Amino acid sequence: MSIIDRYLAYADAFEETYEDDDWSRIDQYFTEDAVYEGDPDAEGRDAVLQKLKGGVDAFDRNMDSRTISFDTPTAEGDTVRVRWTVSYTKSGCPDLIITGSEIADFEGDRIRRLRDEFDAEAQKTMGEWMAAHGAKLAQG
Repeated sequence: MSIIDRYLAYADAFEETYEDDDWSRIDQYFTEDAVYEGDPDAEGRDAVLQKLKGGVDAFDRNMDSRTISFDTPTAEGDTVRVRWTVSYTKSGCPDLIITGSEIADFEGDRIRRLRDEFDAEAQKTMGEWMAAHGAKLAQG
């Protein structure tokens, strides 16, 4: 199985996990010492899974809907890169649409480093949306 195929399997498993909250499903896609880059980085598979779940619980699950689409992933060496677009809806708020890329560095058939890079315009859009409407997320 190529790393692109493995990444696509991970992405599908992540979407299933998003639906049923069974985070053990994606254990198999990460090395034990995996890192998810962010502020701060999550180091170790358990910490990566916690960070992913925390982000979903704090943001995505507080939206009314989430629709994500991916471009065709590309691979160079042991790295897979895929562009994504995600749209969120929240009652009483304008839709939020952000874009970026996810980069997964593989060790064998497991992700050893994962990061998301938001497009510059997406960072601006997200900041403005959160400033204007972020308080509504805490209201459920």
